[in-house]
Amino acid sequence: MEEKKKEDLRVKKTREAIRSTFKEMICEMDYDQITIKELTQRAQINRKTFYLHYASLEDLLNELQEEVAGNFIQRKISYRSMKDLRDLIRLFFEYAVNMPYLNERLMCSGSYRPVWEKINQQIMTQRRKENRGAFGLDEYAENLVFAYYGANSTLLYQQWVADGKKLPVEELIDLATKLICQGMSSVVKEEPTEYKKH
Repeated sequence: MEEKKKEDLRVKKTREAIRSTFKEMICEMDYDQITIKELTQRAQINRKTFYLHYASLEDLLNELQEEVAGNFIQRKISYRSMKDLRDLIRLFFEYAVNMPYLNERLMCSGSYRPVWEKINQQIMTQRRKENRGAFGLDEYAENLVFAYYGANSTLLYQQWVADGKKLPVEELIDLATKLICQGMSSVVKEEPTEYKKH
């Protein structure tokens, strides 16, 4: 029994070493620069040990995607009122601005954007399942609404990061809320009457 416990602890420690090393490497370099050779050297394990735990770097990345998506999915969310939507936007941006640098890299770095797209798709698929009927629209119209929300929240955050996070967080949240809840009509003036076509 004691041997089994030691074995389990060793397996757990090795997996954690692999995962933490992988996360460090994501923060430092593009995905296509990460190799099993360098990862195993940094984690101080041999290749054989790596393959006892993961079939490939892709498997390791998929596990990380599941973990990040799970952090969002576990929060129960409602889309049934505009207040719910405003609360959800605030929750997303407050989480995003305080998330670990690893998550920011996944969401905002060019080479990792396809990874984030998969994470976002997983989150929004779950949101659609949990909130089916929230907008009183047919399935395909609702799919568009969820796609609009999911894509635009991420896009606004990515742009904020690309701009060096210059806008204060509260202004970011206020503007994102206006844009997502009211669309462009919240920031673009109507065409003056004299220019309108008759």
